[in-house]
Amino acid sequence: MAKLYQQTIWWRAGSIVFLGFFINLLLDLIFKLLYRNYTIEWLKYPGAILLGACMIESIRFANRKLDAETPWLQQPQRRFVVQFLVISGIILFVNVGLRTYLYRLLLLDEEFIRFSDEVIVNAVLIFSGLVSVLIDLGVFLMTKWRNSLAELERFKKENIEFHFEMLKNQVNPHFLFNSLNTLSSLIYADQDTAAKFVRQLARVYRYVLENRDKEVISLKEELTFLQSYVYLVNLRFSENLKVEIDIPETMQQKFIAPMTLQMLIENAIKHNVVSQKKPLTIQVYADMFDHITVSNNLQKKTVREYSSNIGLKNISSRYGFITDRKVIIEENPDYFKVRIPLLEKV
Repeated sequence: MAKLYQQTIWWRAGSIVFLGFFINLLLDLIFKLLYRNYTIEWLKYPGAILLGACMIESIRFANRKLDAETPWLQQPQRRFVVQFLVISGIILFVNVGLRTYLYRLLLLDEEFIRFSDEVIVNAVLIFSGLVSVLIDLGVFLMTKWRNSLAELERFKKENIEFHFEMLKNQVNPHFLFNSLNTLSSLIYADQDTAAKFVRQLARVYRYVLENRDKEVISLKEELTFLQSYVYLVNLRFSENLKVEIDIPETMQQKFIAPMTLQMLIENAIKHNVVSQKKPLTIQVYADMFDHITVSNNLQKKTVREYSSNIGLKNISSRYGFITDRKVIIEENPDYFKVRIPLLEKV
């Protein structure tokens, strides 16, 4: 830590000396081109470097304050203008006021400088300040770009994991075993219902296989799939499970991530008691803010089943990948709600 701090101090000191020397040399070269008899006074360079140190440290302090009060991320245009004006003010104060005071304090002779020359000096310094603002903006944009790439890669990875888990959860042995077990009890008791059960089961698997790689799908298609899934679980739980779906036709042209609603219903069944004494009610409905809400009365199981924790977390991550709108999760002692934003076509 001490070594890093020491390196930082040396880097700052070196940058101050370099910039002070370079800018003063640049001004001398400009005046050398303008005036044939102009001579470079090397003895004044230490004073110029000292003034440069005052400018650079003042600008660094001002930038830290601006980072807290007017960050680039929230107000980039305002930050650019304010930072440029602040730097220009610091440059004018140090170059005009502090330089004159320093020369008088040290009893140094300062030749008369014409107004046009003073304008050139300040113009060069202010241009240097503009360059520093552009560099600061460039560093911010580069950092933001690199962070965005890293975040994009993270979302891609989580999206791949989500698709894998989504498919795995649908074809896992438990789901298939429960479905076949229900089917076996229907074959001899009610062949018509058994035939319908097979058709609905086929629709569920066909939907999974056809849409597993899509980012979004129309809400109408998702609801058609959901009806098939709800039919299967209703036959298994009978009157112990009630799923109410109330989505206006006008909202069904919007889009949703495939199988989101099914996973939320499955999550509610998995983590809550579903029995004759404690029937589970799941409601799927739309609100006026373009959200679909999946809500259930809360009656958590005392013995929790194994969970991969992929459900809610990856639904949120998946929506973070395709939209800025958030998945909202609400829980109190009586109910559990998840609000899913409806999307336009992406």
